[in-house]
Amino acid sequence: MTGFSLSEKKLAQMAEVRVLAGRHKVDILAHFYQRAEIKAVADFVGGSYEVVEKALAAGPGRRVLICGASFMVEAAQAGRPRAEIWTPRTDLSCPLAEAVGPEEVGEARRRFPRARVVVDLKARPEIRALADLEISPATAAERLSRLAGAPILALPGPQLVDWAGFGDQVVWRWPRAVCQVHELATADDLAEARDRHPGAPVAVNLLCRPEVRAGADFVGDSAGLGRFCAESPARDFIIVSEAGLAEFLTLSRPDKNFHETEAEIFCPNMKLTNLKAVIDRLKTLEGGGEAF
Repeated sequence: MTGFSLSEKKLAQMAEVRVLAGRHKVDILAHFYQRAEIKAVADFVGGSYEVVEKALAAGPGRRVLICGASFMVEAAQAGRPRAEIWTPRTDLSCPLAEAVGPEEVGEARRRFPRARVVVDLKARPEIRALADLEISPATAAERLSRLAGAPILALPGPQLVDWAGFGDQVVWRWPRAVCQVHELATADDLAEARDRHPGAPVAVNLLCRPEVRAGADFVGDSAGLGRFCAESPARDFIIVSEAGLAEFLTLSRPDKNFHETEAEIFCPNMKLTNLKAVIDRLKTLEGGGEAF
């Protein structure tokens, strides 16, 4: 990913990252919502599910450094407990992932004893341990259909189950179980963007409010939005997702135009990882540091 200006300091840091990563056989995986310079230095950039899949598929002898939210690192480490999977920071929690605790899940199960606990990647390990079924955007429709209409407790929130078309089976919705970042987009914001860019297809993140999703031409996770824009013959798009996605698409697809709404859809936690943190973490490998 190129096409943006960086200071001499950051360019030097990027070069140092590549030297250290090459020396220690580290694959750097970054989420779309990371800073531009982190995405520029990464070996792979994608959505949460893609980043975890890449980490799980890393070749023999390769170490992995995940630049993203803590739940991505936890999911990758759970899938490959003996692999060297690292992160520059350990404090990048996702408010949605933290919204519901095991005690609340237990209470809901007592209230709805027939309900099946359905979780996706964002759920914390202690919540995933309670799951009857795990889903992702690629598997949700098929796996949820197996429940034959059973009531659902969807964690960490209902968004993926709603998107897959099974929202009427969700029997309890925790008020806090929303993405505080994507909730910033409103239907009015989208209407104004449509007025400014008439005819442009609208791609909306599935974590947005229901009324915003209702106004979309396409709804999906961040990776799905990227695929939609790549495969569509349109040249102009309205992107309603965290700002890092439109930033990445603008730089990686100069043949197309990506417009945002006026809402500042910005995840502060995802922007905390910087090049210095990556360098510091890579340098710990000089002494055979352990993954965390």
